[in-house]
Amino acid sequence: MRSAWQLLADGLLIQRLHLHLEEWHGVVREVEELPDIGGVSVAGLARPPAVLPSPEARALLERAGLTFWWSLPQQHGVDGDTSATCLARAVAQVRMRLIPDGTAAPWAEAAVVAVEASAWWVGFFALIRHRGVRPLTLEPNPYPIQAPVLEGAVRAVSYGLATRLLAAALQARDDEPARHSYCEAITASLEVERGIPALLSDLDELRLVDLVTTAAVWRGQFTKYAGGTGAGQVE
Repeated sequence: MRSAWQLLADGLLIQRLHLHLEEWHGVVREVEELPDIGGVSVAGLARPPAVLPSPEARALLERAGLTFWWSLPQQHGVDGDTSATCLARAVAQVRMRLIPDGTAAPWAEAAVVAVEASAWWVGFFALIRHRGVRPLTLEPNPYPIQAPVLEGAVRAVSYGLATRLLAAALQARDDEPARHSYCEAITASLEVERGIPALLSDLDELRLVDLVTTAAVWRGQFTKYAGGTGAGQVE
């Protein structure tokens, strides 16, 4: 059942990207400063991830069902501000924890790709957050937030996607360093889980909340579907 819920969550994410892609491009072209998020670079959030996966890493990402996760950011990301985004620190923290020795093994490369793509997906929905609705009341104009809230979202999503990728890699081939990174991802997810309710309250926008709740590994991951609720109805 969880695999079916994961497919629903992935499908909703892809659907929302295509539904809001033109709107997103409009924000990237026309907006210099977001009205609801302080301390972020619009152009920086729109840039595609820096790492392109090798064929071996792509195969592992495909095995995990994550081809869309890295390919859509590469396809739709917009080159611009080359300075570090406000999310770069969160990406670096996750990479250092999961791959402290910087190994270039395919599983490690694929994990880095998944983590960097996580920041792009958070950035995508952050850029159109001011045009979204609150998750419980569906009222417009979510409350303003600051960049550290987005960093928390990146960490939660990154550890969830790394767990998914590393589990698929270990199913294909047992590897001690990969197993260690998988255990670190699980441990980190448990640590992050304690703060997820507060993070969701801070994010205060439906699409970002759905992204975090269905990507992070936590007890409420698929509550949206387990409760029999619809998806995508607001769009």
